[in-house]
Amino acid sequence: MKGLMALKIAIGAGHTKSGAGYGAVSGTYKESDIARDITKVVIKELKKQGHKVVDCTIDLANSQNAYLKEQVKLANNSGADYFLCIHLNASATHLGKGSEIYTWNGNKDKVAIKILDNLEDLGFKNRGIKKGNGYYIVKKTNMKALLIEVFFLDNKTDQKLYTKLGAKKVAEAIANALDK
Repeated sequence: MKGLMALKIAIGAGHTKSGAGYGAVSGTYKESDIARDITKVVIKELKKQGHKVVDCTIDLANSQNAYLKEQVKLANNSGADYFLCIHLNASATHLGKGSEIYTWNGNKDKVAIKILDNLEDLGFKNRGIKKGNGYYIVKKTNMKALLIEVFFLDNKTDQKLYTKLGAKKVAEAIANALDK
């Protein structure tokens, strides 16, 4: 996305590392661990691009509500232009697959569109941008918030694709959407 100036980006891996708010698990696939693996590489790539990055990942909290409040507080105090929150999806039927991003009112933000296009280029189904007004992260941040559901953790096709690609390629697809 040539032409963007250097941005200040708050980023957080979704859910806590342990305890309350841990996130989805499917066999050996753990949302908390994979989201952190991807987030670490996104941070590295964004810094390489010249962006200022604030890590808002919360590893431990007494409740899911406490983790969400702390993550949003860190993001809001950062003065960032964007808040990227990295998550993995799951469905009751285990049939959902692909990537989607939640924004305020389903706003078709250029960065969100580019992230989804880049993930689709890697082989993930593009499920589009969805209205995320009910999500605490989207509702309570002071900047543009993108809640990124990278893939469906409990879908065998998505699991195989992620295993083949690895965190680095997935993270680069996200970070490259913000490339100056």
